[in-house]
Amino acid sequence: MRILNLKTFLLFLAPALLLYSLFYAGPIISGLYYGFTDWKGISFSANWIGLDNFKNVFSDPLFATALRNMFILAVIVIVVQHAISIFLAVLLDQKLRGVVWMRAVIFYPAILNTVVIGYIWSYMYSPFVGFLPKFFESLGLDALANIDWLGRPDTAIYAISFVIIWQYTGYSMMIYMAGLQGISSDIYESASIDGANARQKFFKITLPLLVPAITVNTVLSVIGNMKQFEHIWVMTQGGPANSTQVFGTLIYQFAFKTSQPGYGTAMAILLSILIMLVTVSIIRVLGRWEVKQ
Repeated sequence: MRILNLKTFLLFLAPALLLYSLFYAGPIISGLYYGFTDWKGISFSANWIGLDNFKNVFSDPLFATALRNMFILAVIVIVVQHAISIFLAVLLDQKLRGVVWMRAVIFYPAILNTVVIGYIWSYMYSPFVGFLPKFFESLGLDALANIDWLGRPDTAIYAISFVIIWQYTGYSMMIYMAGLQGISSDIYESASIDGANARQKFFKITLPLLVPAITVNTVLSVIGNMKQFEHIWVMTQGGPANSTQVFGTLIYQFAFKTSQPGYGTAMAILLSILIMLVTVSIIRVLGRWEVKQ
């Protein structure tokens, strides 16, 4: 009977294992192999070159550029997006008229297609027909109206950061609102009795008890921004002058544009390791903060 149950269990498990092996485990294993070869992507044949790809990545000046841009993007998005989303979560957690509609409107960009958003904002940033230059011009802000936000190396990364923040603030807000729902109203009532004002309640009660939600949002934002590709590729393709070049765009260019998939795979492996190290570090640091609360 047990043997029959085992066979039945394996029979039901087999389709899922097959799909997992073909579309997940298989590509990962083959990617690990090709990262150590000079594979050109034309055929399955490749020569083993050991760590040469990884050495070339570290000596490539574009690697440092991508690392710097990724850091700038992650810091800006995490700080600004989370500050706005916490403010909106606290505000829209109140019993206000039309609050459900306001939550839906703020969250809506998170479910839109990223490619479509990239094209829309590229049009809005356009110095010739874009909405933003016309808007700044109508306000008399000619200095801002004359800026080619995506065409200048000193502004492009910040313009893209704004789009990412605009799209995912609602997503972060919902996670913070879920955290707020878990805070008992009795705690606030006790604080009011003790004479605490709104500011003291936020910094002494709300923010410390939101640490688990902050951990989740931070990890998701870090992973998302370190893997960033769609926004940048649609809006600037890594330009101008590599000012928005990140690992995602570099991997794509090397793997599919210059016929160096082995080199691109090596870069993808390094990115995966970097994401893992950063994520584990953030979880450990914020985990200690959770314990202290």
